[in-house]
Amino acid sequence: MEADEVLLFERATFLVISHSMRKPHSDMHRFEKISNIIKQFKLSCSKLQAHFQSMEVRNSHFAAFIDVFTSNTYVMVISSDCALPSAAMLVNIRNARKHFEKLEKLDSIPSALHAAPV
Repeated sequence: MEADEVLLFERATFLVISHSMRKPHSDMHRFEKISNIIKQFKLSCSKLQAHFQSMEVRNSHFAAFIDVFTSNTYVMVISSDCALPSAAMLVNIRNARKHFEKLEKLDSIPSALHAAPV
């Protein structure tokens, strides 16, 4: 299972923190557009007192999955494989989340504990 693009968003503002893509895109403003669409959707959810956690969007050209990734981020995974089972992608996101949560825990340990003995 291969993703065409992976984007990492800051949780509160939904601004793109990082991204990786395998296929070039002609729309230079797509990150800003995606961010604005998701922010408007989150706003609509909050007006209805609903909690936004994840979203899946599919059409004949792509499948996109947005999910909570870490305590401070959301991840968006886009695949041109429209037949990709949702469950398979969600398992991969969950497995990656576990790995990044471990990295965050290591990063939160004071640097003195990481220092090599002299």
